[in-house]
Amino acid sequence: MDSVILQADRVCAGYGSQEVLRSVDFTIGPKELCGIIGPNGAGKTTLLRTLYGILPVSSGAVRYEDRDISRLSVRERLAAGISYVAQERNVFPGLSVGDNIDLAVSVLTRGWTDGQRRQRKEIVYDLFPRLRERQRQAVGLMSGGEQRMVAISLGMIGKPRVLLLDEPTTGLAPVVVHQLMDAIRSFSAEEGVATVVVEQNVLSLLSVVDTICIVKDGRTTRYDGDPSSIRDKDIWEYL
Repeated sequence: MDSVILQADRVCAGYGSQEVLRSVDFTIGPKELCGIIGPNGAGKTTLLRTLYGILPVSSGAVRYEDRDISRLSVRERLAAGISYVAQERNVFPGLSVGDNIDLAVSVLTRGWTDGQRRQRKEIVYDLFPRLRERQRQAVGLMSGGEQRMVAISLGMIGKPRVLLLDEPTTGLAPVVVHQLMDAIRSFSAEEGVATVVVEQNVLSLLSVVDTICIVKDGRTTRYDGDPSSIRDKDIWEYL
């Protein structure tokens, strides 16, 4: 990794008086695809929410391109190039697929030309051909996997430099899990986006990521080695 684009430096954070992250260190470089694994309640989602600014830092700092952004709002971080897709399907169920994507384009690509906007839409439609086929269908009438594709597309549409994905495959059929992971890998590689994926489906994650970070008891440990080598160990050691 030549440099660091996003970093948590000795970060403590949580919910009110409940501290979840305890002096956490985390880094990701440009174009890196990093998977985050660990047991339920360990602080994985809390880490993403803190990086994105949903949760405040009680101590330590979040740095983006070597700039302290600990006090920046979610809106400011989004404008700077950090995008977050929550585990919940944050879509507009009463609108069609096309209208969901067009709405995101109108909000996230202000100042762009019509040609640039069309190009961004084509990128997500190429990643998710199913959405191209279903542009006129109401999102609320789609399957869980298709709704998840819409939600991820909304996170990708604004040409982010960092993409944070929280449990993108939860509750989905194996074939859809495979499709989503392939799309995430392709987007990260082709767009040069630093991508952080929190995922309980560890085996599917190991096949696409460059690096692994383990979160346990509110602390982080970088896995030293090829992520695929975890397959040869007892996976429950990390969960």
